[in-house]
Amino acid sequence: MTLDLASQTLSPLPEVLSHGLVAVSTFGLLSFFCSASLFFFLTWRLITWRLKSGPNNPPNQFLLLIYNLLLADIQQALAFLLNLSALRNNGIFVGTPTCFAQGWFVSTGDLASGVFICAIACHTWMGVVKEYRLPTPAFYCCIGTLWFFVYIMAAVGPIIHGRDFYVRASAWCWINDAFQIERLWLHYFWIFCSMFSTILIYLYIFAFLRKKAVSSNDRSSPHHYGATPLMVLYPLIYTVCTAPLAAGRIYALAGHDVSLGYFCAAGTMIACNGWLDVILYASTRADIVFSEHPPGDDTGLETFAFMGKGHRLGTTTTIVAAGSSSRNHSVSRAASRSASRAAPRGASRLGRRSGRGSNNGESAENLYGLGEIAIKNKVTVSVDAQEHNLVRHDRISMDESANRSRTFDERSHKSRGSRSSRSGKSFDDTEIP
Repeated sequence: MTLDLASQTLSPLPEVLSHGLVAVSTFGLLSFFCSASLFFFLTWRLITWRLKSGPNNPPNQFLLLIYNLLLADIQQALAFLLNLSALRNNGIFVGTPTCFAQGWFVSTGDLASGVFICAIACHTWMGVVKEYRLPTPAFYCCIGTLWFFVYIMAAVGPIIHGRDFYVRASAWCWINDAFQIERLWLHYFWIFCSMFSTILIYLYIFAFLRKKAVSSNDRSSPHHYGATPLMVLYPLIYTVCTAPLAAGRIYALAGHDVSLGYFCAAGTMIACNGWLDVILYASTRADIVFSEHPPGDDTGLETFAFMGKGHRLGTTTTIVAAGSSSRNHSVSRAASRSASRAAPRGASRLGRRSGRGSNNGESAENLYGLGEIAIKNKVTVSVDAQEHNLVRHDRISMDESANRSRTFDERSHKSRGSRSSRSGKSFDDTEIP
């Protein structure tokens, strides 16, 4: 097949490509490094969690979707990273393994990235709106089907047209300009479907949460208010990075000329997709991505956070007591129970997660109320320990209207004899000598 001028080898590089491909390659390298680093970190995490928890405890589904998205971002970043070869050789050489590999990774990386971002949107919709989670076998089948679809779309062209399919396409190697129909139906049709589907799904989730919050007039679900702004970031970043290059290709498909400078600018933006995805999901879903223990199946709004602080916005009450661990723990548990009655289900789960006992006889209970635990006065825990006498005054007020205090007076074993002889009297009525 005779290649047209736009698809033939280009050497030496024009000045616009000599400068423009530097930016494309630089951000491709950054995306490759960030995506590969987080990918290998999650690989290590998944292996260690599997060894600890056993095969009967499948990984968190949302985490696996992020894991596959990172694999897609690695392929996409590698495609634009290969522009370093053009810069080093001062030319784009058609028919070389590097050119074919770049065209292949552009096709698989772009499409896989869009497909799995759309899959994350669908999974979020099912978890937030429908409160449904796919069975593990069905979930694995969906992931396998998505990858099969991606690689079939990339392989159909070379199978039919051979090595003439991936040649120079303006600024780098991709699908031959002569195969415009294949460009549309094997690639950009699905890119736009994923893009618009992702936008519509997150807009629906956003509207659903707003409507739910307004209809119930319930500020007791502050995770709605913390998560809904984050919904905008997911489709926004993907659209901003992907749309310029896709629009340029479609504009060229309509018969218009697109400058090499535009392709370099659009390529730089799409090359940023990988490192932006890493920042986005590592910051807003840090409780899943960087969990020390295997994360549970919760994939709803309680996993949304920004820089690890989303669900911690609100009232945080810490009760710390030293001395007898069993006695202090009972006080903390009592406060935790009374606070959890006012908190929503997600908040109580977060609160229980933070309670820990330590070996030195200290216990701490963190109650993450998410704005729900309205502590009007103060929480006071005082410990007065003596060698033979321990008196504890724990004063906890959870509501200003009640404004009650509880006093726990405990005497040491020296006073137990006298207390037993005065069993008919309370400590409140007895003057302490």
